[in-house]
Amino acid sequence: MSEARSDIPAPLAEKLEALPDQPGVYQFLDSNGRILYVGKAISLSKRVRSYFSGKPDRAKTALLIKKIADLEIILTAGEVEALLLENNLIKERRPPFNIDLKDDKNYPYVRLDRQQKFPRFEVVRRRKADGARYFGPYPAVGALRKTLALLNKHFLLRRCRGERFANRVRPCLNYQMRLCSGPCCNQVSPAEYRRRIVSAALILGGRGEPVLRSLKREMAKAAAALDFERAAGLRDAVADLELVLENQAIDAGRDEDVDVVGCAFAADGTGALYLLTIRRGNVIGGRPFLSADYGGDSEDLAGAFLQRHYGEAGVGETPPPLIIVSSLGEGGAALIDWLENLSGRRVRLQVPERGRRLQLLRLAEKNAFEFLQRRKSWADFPESALTELARLCHLKQAPAVIEGVDISNLQDENVVASLVCFRDGKASKSEYRRYRLDNAPPDDFARMALVIRRRFCGAAGRPLPDLMLLDGGRPQLAAVSRVLLELGVSVPLLAIAKGRDERGAKKNAIPDIFFQPGRKETLNLGPRAPAYRLLQQVRDEAHRYAISYHRLLRQQGRETLLLEIDGVGKKRARQLLKMFGSVEALNSLTPEEMAQKAAIPLSVARNIADFLRWV
Repeated sequence: MSEARSDIPAPLAEKLEALPDQPGVYQFLDSNGRILYVGKAISLSKRVRSYFSGKPDRAKTALLIKKIADLEIILTAGEVEALLLENNLIKERRPPFNIDLKDDKNYPYVRLDRQQKFPRFEVVRRRKADGARYFGPYPAVGALRKTLALLNKHFLLRRCRGERFANRVRPCLNYQMRLCSGPCCNQVSPAEYRRRIVSAALILGGRGEPVLRSLKREMAKAAAALDFERAAGLRDAVADLELVLENQAIDAGRDEDVDVVGCAFAADGTGALYLLTIRRGNVIGGRPFLSADYGGDSEDLAGAFLQRHYGEAGVGETPPPLIIVSSLGEGGAALIDWLENLSGRRVRLQVPERGRRLQLLRLAEKNAFEFLQRRKSWADFPESALTELARLCHLKQAPAVIEGVDISNLQDENVVASLVCFRDGKASKSEYRRYRLDNAPPDDFARMALVIRRRFCGAAGRPLPDLMLLDGGRPQLAAVSRVLLELGVSVPLLAIAKGRDERGAKKNAIPDIFFQPGRKETLNLGPRAPAYRLLQQVRDEAHRYAISYHRLLRQQGRETLLLEIDGVGKKRARQLLKMFGSVEALNSLTPEEMAQKAAIPLSVARNIADFLRWV
């Protein structure tokens, strides 16, 4: 052991000298008696003294040591007892230098409420202790939605939300198109529906091979019975599910359940972890965690993470038989005993030195490092994005005000446009504007030009933006440029268009494309660039605002229709639409059903039914 430091306060130095060579828990306190850090040790004497000898391995540890003014210890009967006590103290006191995992909430889960008679898959952002089963998280949201679409399609699962599902009196359009089994109207038995949801859940959980084999057997039986239509349907289902399983597959070396924990540290000592979840050789989730203020030994970070991740009350996950980590630190045996007690089976912790498992660990560590790099760029966002935009668009300074424009319509009805404003990279909602385009021109290019004309002719007192972003491509850009030239307005323009495949179809997986006036080639802007993210935010916000206005007008149109009926006022019209979802749903009810469900007089229900019969 290195020589102890000489600047340790005398009372603390005396306690260090008196530390026993026994297992237990230690607590570092600051000058105000606040607990800074809680740790466990096989030998309190060796472990605690190591903090005050030699140079700390990380900046966060050095900061912790600088703040320590006192310490307290609690002796335990053994290592496992020390681990349990440490867990309890951390949960109760929440010391600032212990691991406090912050995951990236952008990664969604799939929730399945098994208490429902006819459950459905729903995408959520948070995992809760509500008794439901959760799958994920899933870093690739687009791939997740495609997977759910395939599962819903081939197992005919319900997609309706709770309120609409509960109030249906006849099957929806999905049932008519053979995309749903019709559980809302008891077209499928609970037992049969349960069998389907269980098969879909097996696939989401990385155990889809038995389901695939069962489908292949059914396909063979149908073909043998000369039921070629059913065999062809099963063949398509098999092809789709094989694609899902192929997207999940990773070369884990063997068919096993593994969690891989990779760690990385930034220059300032900030720690990050990446949990790679593999089930039956299939990757079913990858999830980063940030531990910004962890002050313990870097070799203990993975073990501290495992304690928090698997021990979280109510939402903790069951440990798999094998967990791969970069280091075990002190107390690895006690951690294994605790994990085995938690899972009720044998658990191995492995620090691989070669082979495929080492490659998996390196992959998790790489993801942890890239997460740290992204966090660094996020910390500078949106300033870095604005600076990058100024350089790319050849502006004299960073664009403080960015306006985005989008058009929304449904079969040329209720054509509307939105204009959103971002100041210093953040939405300024008080400056949003929306436009109703009655008698709108026939194409989006002319509509965009009309909106720009109204923006700059009808808001003389409003300052010009530093940059204007159009949702579209070169045609929209050309149409707007002509209007600005005609009005004598000088505003830098950009257009953003969805990426397309070789057949011209829009694809979310393909990066967006950016166009500038007078420039033949597209703007060289990659998906990882801060400016790319900011421009996407502006475009998506303009799209959201346009869609919300379009829906509002459609809703008002339906309300106006109901207001023509005797006995229906604004309040009742809104209540009816909220309860039944649409005028079409109302039209499907008998007056008696409507009166009973909506708690309205039968005479009013008859007026509504008579009126809607002719609409």
